Amino acid sequence: MFAINWEINFPNNNDYLTKTSYSGGKLDYRHFVKKNLTVGLALDWTTYEEFIPRQTFTKPDGNSAITTDFVAQAYQVPITATVHYYFSEGKRFKPFAGLALGGQYLDQTLYYNVYASDDDNWGFVVRPELGTIIKMTDTFGLLAGAHYSYSTNKTELINKNNFSNFGFDIGVVFYQ
Repeated sequence: MFAINWEINFPNNNDYLTKTSYSGGKLDYRHFVKKNLTVGLALDWTTYEEFIPRQTFTKPDGNSAITTDFVAQAYQVPITATVHYYFSEGKRFKPFAGLALGGQYLDQTLYYNVYASDDDNWGFVVRPELGTIIKMTDTFGLLAGAHYSYSTNKTELINKNNFSNFGFDIGVVFYQ
């Protein structure tokens, strides 16, 4: 089974990014190892962007500060191995619960005037998921789901030890 999804994500536990991201997607491959169990791989991406009004920021070591407005941007790319369990299916609906584990690349940038501060790194990500597949034909369907994503990505830019978000998936599924 192969799925292409549009993702809508809501940043969580973040002081500087609070706006919903409509700029996300997911490629998802799932292989049935049993009638109600799949294992697979997923590649997600999301871009967050937000204008922050003028304020003063001090470096964590306290030796400098800047007063400015800026644009905060984060680019999130989780690459995960997945497992999904499918509950008793009806004629059209195939509800599931899943878990994705893997690595996440996170690039966080603060743009102020003609300058930028950038921090990019890799972290561990865990992502529980719930959803359903709506069968349209024997080879095509729709997917709707929700997820929570937690990663260990750290950044000194804003003194954070993790990055998390809630989100929704809407997409198409192709069966073999």
